[in-house]
Amino acid sequence: EQQFGLKKRPFFAKATGTNVFVGPQTAQTMSGLKKALMSQDAVVVVSGPPGAGKTTLVAKSLDALSGTHKMVRIGRMHLEGTDVLEFLLEELGTTELPRGPIRQFTALREKLEQLEADGQRVVIAGEDAIRTGAETLAELEALTAADAGESGGAAIVLMGDGGLLEFLKEPQLTRLGQRIRQRQAIEPLRAAELRGYLMHCFRLAGNDFEQVFDGRAAELVHELSGGIPRVANNLVESAMSSAATAGMERIPASFVAKVAKEEFGLEATGFDAT
Repeated sequence: EQQFGLKKRPFFAKATGTNVFVGPQTAQTMSGLKKALMSQDAVVVVSGPPGAGKTTLVAKSLDALSGTHKMVRIGRMHLEGTDVLEFLLEELGTTELPRGPIRQFTALREKLEQLEADGQRVVIAGEDAIRTGAETLAELEALTAADAGESGGAAIVLMGDGGLLEFLKEPQLTRLGQRIRQRQAIEPLRAAELRGYLMHCFRLAGNDFEQVFDGRAAELVHELSGGIPRVANNLVESAMSSAATAGMERIPASFVAKVAKEEFGLEATGFDAT
């Protein structure tokens, strides 16, 4: 940070609010989610390669709905089907859990109805649907369907890699599949988008990416990372760290290529960094 005139690190594991880069793909995702979630018990599927920014995109999209929607997040964990009911009640602010599944189910639907009356709908976001498990997702569907009791239910946003759509064909997930209103495929960033992303992150950190790196670096980082933001983040920060140690004032593309090969085993086959 000191070497390159930054006020803070350019990348964070969880970007929120104005820190999120809103490129064409983010704008499309936000618009699509808003439209799909007009149905109170909709299911939306967001798939894409690891590190492409699915969680960040969904969180940014749901931030725009924060006045009318309450988000419950299921992290990258495996839940037993029997745990789902208690988990939802606790996440929705129930401090004293009723005893027994029947009372707990009634309490959940009453909570959803109360939130609905207060002008808020519930969206449950699962960050790794495959890891969460088919049994848990089937239970989640049964608890949140509009026809399951009082209230209009709750919406579900499921995230996962390219195998998610095939996973959702499991027989026990038939009802869940019937509630899907939209499928969003998150692709790696194109070269122009990745450059815009890097410029955005460095501007927020207090400098200009192309003042820190030479003019060919963004293209090279795209080639090396395949347009995956998480890989680009790690590569750029590693190059900066090594360059700061070497006392560099500006980082050439050739140095980025050297760090990528030595530290990550990555080579840009279509880019001449000499």
